[in-house]
Amino acid sequence: MKPAPRRWAFADAAALPGRTGVLGAVLGARGVTAEAAQRLTGGDLDHHDPLTLRGMPEAVVAIGVAVSERRRLAVYGDYDADGVTACALLTQALRAAGADVVAHIPNRMAEGYGLHAAALAELHARGVECVVTVDCGTSGVEVAAGRPQGLHLVITDHHLAPAPDGRVRLPEVDALVNPKQPGETYPFDALAGAGVAWKLVEALEAERVIPPGCAQSAIALAALGTVADMMPLRGENRSIVTRGLAALAEAPSPGLQALLSAAGVRGRPRASDLAFSVAPRLNAAGRMEDAELALRLCLAETADAAAPLAEQLCIQNEARKLAVARALAEAETRVAGLPDDAPAIVLGDAGWPMGIVGLVAGRLAERYGRPTFIACLDAEARGSARSVRGVHLVQALDRAAAPLLRYGGHALAAGFSLDPARWEEFSDLISVAVAEQLGDAERERVFRIDATVELAALTPALAAELAVLEPCGQGNPEPLLAVTGARVLATTTFGAERQHLRVLLGEASTGPAVGEAIAFNKPGLARHLPQGRLVDVLFALELDRWDGIDRVRMRLRDLRPARAEAAAEPACVPERAAVA
Repeated sequence: MKPAPRRWAFADAAALPGRTGVLGAVLGARGVTAEAAQRLTGGDLDHHDPLTLRGMPEAVVAIGVAVSERRRLAVYGDYDADGVTACALLTQALRAAGADVVAHIPNRMAEGYGLHAAALAELHARGVECVVTVDCGTSGVEVAAGRPQGLHLVITDHHLAPAPDGRVRLPEVDALVNPKQPGETYPFDALAGAGVAWKLVEALEAERVIPPGCAQSAIALAALGTVADMMPLRGENRSIVTRGLAALAEAPSPGLQALLSAAGVRGRPRASDLAFSVAPRLNAAGRMEDAELALRLCLAETADAAAPLAEQLCIQNEARKLAVARALAEAETRVAGLPDDAPAIVLGDAGWPMGIVGLVAGRLAERYGRPTFIACLDAEARGSARSVRGVHLVQALDRAAAPLLRYGGHALAAGFSLDPARWEEFSDLISVAVAEQLGDAERERVFRIDATVELAALTPALAAELAVLEPCGQGNPEPLLAVTGARVLATTTFGAERQHLRVLLGEASTGPAVGEAIAFNKPGLARHLPQGRLVDVLFALELDRWDGIDRVRMRLRDLRPARAEAAAEPACVPERAAVA
């Protein structure tokens, strides 16, 4: 199987009426209405009453009783960045009320995702009388039913996986808060696990269970969890992330300040900084060893306590990168042996660490344009899946459920486990299930271009104009711009190991306009860019301030030899994620 062909899709829509310049072109290309554009660019932020979430009043009562009666509580999270930040923000809020709180994060390797009976029994044995889950628990129907007698259980979550028969079974607990549960009337159902936990903090503050100001103190962690879990940055998520980024800029907690510094984030952070620099380091703990380290960082109360934890997370993140690179190289070799018309990529290996299989699946799905299922074939095969447009993973897993022990997730991301002896059976079943959904859809990677601009237009003023679209991320991508027919003037490498590439571009004519483009971790790209070559480039525009001076640069997303019209063609820069 070869990488999926690229296609550049240039917008043919007119600029939004009443809006001029590049921003008007971007809004027109995205089909944004005038009313939506006013909300988007005018700073209006959605916010809904937390007590209107189904189950929230009951959750507040259960937790309020536990706090007032001095009962020991536990906040039970998950090992990814969403679960860790959710666990940390709720733990901090309850401790601010004087509550005795145990923060518990399951180990990815030893326990796996979700609510576990053994963990509830251990917490109960430690004197815990009320457990509050964050980012997990809805699927733990049997575990909730068999919990120790007298243990109160409040579940806050944002996952909902129907059984293969299409029915939704909900656990019987003191309270269940999940914006996706049947019968929910809350106007926004795309909150992250950290977002749901933050709404609980809001409700507890409103009902005076915890002190005033707790919700504001927690907003940065809620924003980080929302971005890390790739939730759509629209509606209330946009509000959470906007407010959280402001809090990070103005008064970050010691733990988050240490992590920002360790990640090299300077100045006012953007959502992209959280997605590509901060969240991977927070996730590295759960992927490589134990997410307890990430939790300790989020809960750190002093800079001295936080600094060594942030440094250790950076070390683990580097180890994660190496493990992904090794596994990806091995997987790519095996993918090369698959036919181009294979409906899915299904690979397993005992040597691939469980904590990185989702990352490998994501890279392969993007590069080859096919749903990908990657597993660590240990005593119990545990894997992750990533999809492409048009294939709903959970529905596909429903059709291939016979050999599976557990599975769940979303349309585009899922997890599963099975006996490794049944791996080939699963491979055959899931390939058939995916093929049914794919039909005759072709493999391709589409770059949807918001606007074509001239090099001379790339100024700090344009970057400021486009900044009104922030925060950008899932569901609201940063504008993808194109410059066509640019001339390569020079290329240089930079970085500690000369691993990044800087390209100086000029107008094809003798015009004076010059632009700087960068491609991270792509030093080999230079051999495709001899001086004088004409190229078309796709990029996101970045504003960089150094020594008090603003300048702009292009962060390369793709490039190709210059030509008059766009069509699929192997390009010089590999997949979008690798050059972002």
